[in-house]
Amino acid sequence: MGRIKVLDDSTVDKIAAGEVVERPSSVLKELIENALDAGTTEVVVSVEEGGRKRISVKDDGCGMSAEDVEAAFQRHATSKISSIDDLRSLNTYGFRGEALSSIASVARVTVRTREHGRTDGVELVIDGGRAVSTSAAGCPEGTEIVVDDLFSNMPARRKQMKYAAVELAHCKEVVMDFILCRPAISFKFISEGNALLSHSAAEGMEGSLVLAFGRKVAANIFVGQAEADGLRADAHLARLEHTRSSPSDLRLFVNHRPVKSRKILSTVASAYGSRIMKDRYPVGVVKITVDSSLVDVNVHPTKREVRFDDEKLVLGVIERCMADALEGPDLSYKYDLTRFSEGFEATPPVASGMASTPDQSTLQLPEVEEAVSGGSAHIHPLAQIMDTYILAESGGSLLLIDQHAAAERVVYERLLEAIEVGASVSQELLAPLVLSLTPTESRMAEEYSGMLAQSGFNLEHFGGESYALRALPTVLGLAQGERALRDILADLADMAVPKRMGLEFIWRVACHTSIRAGEKLSHSQMTQLVSELMATESPFTCEHGRPTMVTLTPDDLEKLFKRRV
Repeated sequence: MGRIKVLDDSTVDKIAAGEVVERPSSVLKELIENALDAGTTEVVVSVEEGGRKRISVKDDGCGMSAEDVEAAFQRHATSKISSIDDLRSLNTYGFRGEALSSIASVARVTVRTREHGRTDGVELVIDGGRAVSTSAAGCPEGTEIVVDDLFSNMPARRKQMKYAAVELAHCKEVVMDFILCRPAISFKFISEGNALLSHSAAEGMEGSLVLAFGRKVAANIFVGQAEADGLRADAHLARLEHTRSSPSDLRLFVNHRPVKSRKILSTVASAYGSRIMKDRYPVGVVKITVDSSLVDVNVHPTKREVRFDDEKLVLGVIERCMADALEGPDLSYKYDLTRFSEGFEATPPVASGMASTPDQSTLQLPEVEEAVSGGSAHIHPLAQIMDTYILAESGGSLLLIDQHAAAERVVYERLLEAIEVGASVSQELLAPLVLSLTPTESRMAEEYSGMLAQSGFNLEHFGGESYALRALPTVLGLAQGERALRDILADLADMAVPKRMGLEFIWRVACHTSIRAGEKLSHSQMTQLVSELMATESPFTCEHGRPTMVTLTPDDLEKLFKRRV
């Protein structure tokens, strides 16, 4: 007997499911796409335990007959194409005919459907790829598909799923993508009976942007548009002060599909030029609509990547779209400074006869002796240069200190020490700051809540997309705290999974919670920062290995001024 065997259908389906069904959100994506292909005007999604226990998608689309509903769960059965040539004129999400078959092979699936104009519907139950029952059913026009106990017959895959809050965040992000790319469709996303997202078609794109990025960001969106040769690009971009340290909140869509494309991302980011800082990314949505014959969507198992026939044309249209969005409006930064120092305990009054200390809203450090520990010479800060460097004098030498690198070293060692001994590095806010997080930010906040808490951020889910920030790292003021938190969440989303743990995470926290270049410091703040730096184990480099200071000795100065040759 030969060693090569033809696999049975059950094994083939389970292998196919490994490509199509990665986690509950993968199932949800396929079911929503089917609902949209059926011509629905409203999609209602309900999940339990983040989709691990149950996923339900209900639509008011065209529905299916008893004959079609049984055929739909056979491998490579589809109503979208009939030959390979149809792929070049495709206007639907699905086309391979393998999603329903794959899902049904690793879960218990119940379908209730009724075609428009018919008085009766049909119910089909499939468990582990085998049809259990088919019967007439009373149900509204359209289709409801319920997926129970995902991976119940694949213990290893079921064990790989994350806990419910993480899977829920992934599911929420999938729904949010569809709300952004199909704003003319009504969506409702329900978890454990509670509505987390609700979008009405009447709200249009404006309502979608509010749900995705919050009312504050959506209230001042830049809009751009460009067209050429059957291709159109639309951009909806947040103001320049709403940037992120990763591109996770720059959503890209091609023909209503969420996609990932480094070239499109690079084109969008490059359009900003020097308007935003290096390594910062805009927030918003860029949609590309192109004739289906000019784009190949069949290049990735999950259809997250596409290939254009004329990529140069596409990137050129995107460039003009970005120029249209950015050339007209007022691009000046508009910061809300009213909350700069709100929420913290009031500073105790200064005793009579004592000099008052300048207000410190950026760096809250305990009073320390000016003398450097270990018997070193005194370091006297003289001035701040370019709001980035501290000019200091010590023992006749001049020191030029990078304030951000210095603060990073201080915060990094403080965090390490606190984590090792279990000490607190946070300060409670008098009143919690309620933040509206994007689906990506929510997912990262849920998945890494423990590490964020160790770093000083006390973040609690407040319902829907809202989270209550109850405590911040002690080195931050309120205004810096929100930006630092969002930057850390964005970094987590953009980092490879193995790097999200341990020292890499602490490096990111230290970077985003430290004094930044461009921040003005009082003389007392400079003195305290320098003293804290010299008390660290490695005061001459930040945690990335960059120097924190440069020293010019008297000999160096004499040589610079040609006093000595």
